[in-house]
Amino acid sequence: MAIEITGQYTEPCKVSVLCDNEPLNENFGSEWGLSMALELPGNGCWLWDCGASPLFLKNAAKMGIKVNDAKGLALSHGHWDHTGGMDALMKTDFIGPVYAHHDFAIKRYSRRGNGDFSEASFPCEYPGTIIVRDQVELDDGLFMITEIPRREGLSEATEGLFLDPEMTEPDHVKDDAFLLLMTNSGPVVVLGCCHSGLANSLYHLRDLTGLDSVYAVIGGLHLYRTGESELENTAKVIEEFNVREIAAGHCTGSKGLEFLRQRVSCKVLQMGSGSVYKF
Repeated sequence: MAIEITGQYTEPCKVSVLCDNEPLNENFGSEWGLSMALELPGNGCWLWDCGASPLFLKNAAKMGIKVNDAKGLALSHGHWDHTGGMDALMKTDFIGPVYAHHDFAIKRYSRRGNGDFSEASFPCEYPGTIIVRDQVELDDGLFMITEIPRREGLSEATEGLFLDPEMTEPDHVKDDAFLLLMTNSGPVVVLGCCHSGLANSLYHLRDLTGLDSVYAVIGGLHLYRTGESELENTAKVIEEFNVREIAAGHCTGSKGLEFLRQRVSCKVLQMGSGSVYKF
């Protein structure tokens, strides 16, 4: 089903990084996890993921962001490093809905460097999730998109992920999702871990909306274990969609970030806990 986009914000939207692998400076804590707050002009705030622990709440307080007043929480997928802070959020007076793909709470595992496995599942108890099967308009000009098709010949970032502890059934992270925010600068794509791969994600966006360019891409690009071929394919799709600005962090990795800085023509920024972007 296509998405009809009827307008965009005329005042700046603000995206604040509440938690990331790296800190903006020594005032902010960091962990292997991701959380953001999207502040819509005159229309409140939405949360995107909630990190691996309550750390995102502490950083949000330092940034003057009242996460308990957020209109809702959307989850990019069910891995622990994007959902582990949910129980702490629910202990505040947050009463907003939680949006997630219907597979977000399934059992899943990842292969460690020593060949053993560790559980990577959603770790919390919250039962009140609103299920998103393909896409939903969370708010005016803010869309959550999931059920991202994996196209033949395009890579997905799912190596070492499984649905069983015996590591025989691959996990393609079907719950992977991203946000589309229609800003004054243009369309902004907000990623979680981009397990679908950036090319699959942007081509799906184009199929749904007709958009063939985006102003900015922000979030985790999952390039930290990626070979040269996929790095090059990521760069090509960034150029194809005329991206003007990239703010990359979390699972992007230093190698991926440096490659993009050298390869693409747009601005490439290091994301970190405490970073703020206005579009």
